[in-house]
Amino acid sequence: MMVYILVTAIAFCMVMSLRTLFFPSKWREKHLSIKNFLLLGISYLVLMLGFGLVYVLLEVEGIDLLTEGGEVIQGDFLDHLFTCLYFSGVTLFSVGYGDVTPIGVGRGIALVESWLGYTIPAAFVIKTFFVDEQRGKPPGRTNS
Repeated sequence: MMVYILVTAIAFCMVMSLRTLFFPSKWREKHLSIKNFLLLGISYLVLMLGFGLVYVLLEVEGIDLLTEGGEVIQGDFLDHLFTCLYFSGVTLFSVGYGDVTPIGVGRGIALVESWLGYTIPAAFVIKTFFVDEQRGKPPGRTNS
């Protein structure tokens, strides 16, 4: 039961991290800046760690999600943790290498993670470079 509570808490943290990218009221600066770039990086980091922890918690619960070389992941907790974090990073930033593959429910989780990995850059570009529709002026301009 505790595992599912932790998975829910991790999912909540990931959603709150993404909230700044997808909700316009939380995105104040409409220009490319170090602050916005760091926000993007932190969002990616939170997602990578969050999905990695979800994988490892479900693996510890006894639900096989990942295989490595055709075999279910073996080893102690640290082996599971590092393999899950590696798989999460590779899935989020690319389509994967194929050395670690999801099985069962892990396929659905990996699909959502890879979809977010492709959606976040699009949201970042839209929020950074497109005109502020509410005011009808280019981003980064103030009333003068």
